[in-house]
Amino acid sequence: MHTQSIRHVNLTKILEQLESEGYISRESQALYLGGAVTAGRLESMLAGADIPALFASRIEHVMFKPKGWMSTPDTTNTPGREHTPSPSGL
Repeated sequence: MHTQSIRHVNLTKILEQLESEGYISRESQALYLGGAVTAGRLESMLAGADIPALFASRIEHVMFKPKGWMSTPDTTNTPGREHTPSPSGL
């Protein structure tokens, strides 16, 4: 998967997390992410505009994600690697 595609998927996850925490508007999300971009720029990125490496690093820092997380695909739910709960429910 292309780096920008991965970043778009991960940005969507971050914004969904912020929405679940009460940051509903793009303005509040942009401010939470340090004001590094405007709400309009954040919306553009969601629509497919490039997500610069510097902004990806900013998201990782603000959201306490490991360095490189924004450019790393999530392999926890890829085909053949789905999580199956153990019989004990753990």
